[in-house]
Amino acid sequence: MSSTASRRARQALDALAYALAVAAVVFAGGAVVGFAAGGGLVTAKFVMFVVGLLLFGYGTFQLRPSPPWGTESTEDGELKVTRNTSNGRVVGSRDETRFQAAVQQIPPVSRYPLAPDDRLSDGAKLFLASLAVLAWSFVMETVFGVGV
Repeated sequence: MSSTASRRARQALDALAYALAVAAVVFAGGAVVGFAAGGGLVTAKFVMFVVGLLLFGYGTFQLRPSPPWGTESTEDGELKVTRNTSNGRVVGSRDETRFQAAVQQIPPVSRYPLAPDDRLSDGAKLFLASLAVLAWSFVMETVFGVGV
């Protein structure tokens, strides 16, 4: 397998593990809220649906490309619009959150580590996580009949 294909496969594995971990955390939180409120798994399903929709919107918002222009303040206090070069400028590398570090300890992902800059963007992973959360909620509704 070529190095590009290997890197893409590791990125996909990382993104899938991240999405499933987010879905599991949302389910656990929804189950705690559901059982504490007396609604059980029905409340957990609704919590997953609402959080999945919110993650979908936020993940989609994070996927927007950065604009091809920038702004600078001049000495007289006005804003000057400048065009960024095609190669761009590096503002900073991606940081690894504590949650991402915990996901990196999950067995299949821990065998194939990726540097934070080699992973998919946070927006892409949150978008995939939203789909996983919504799918989990859908399966709870249709397959297991929770709340029907």
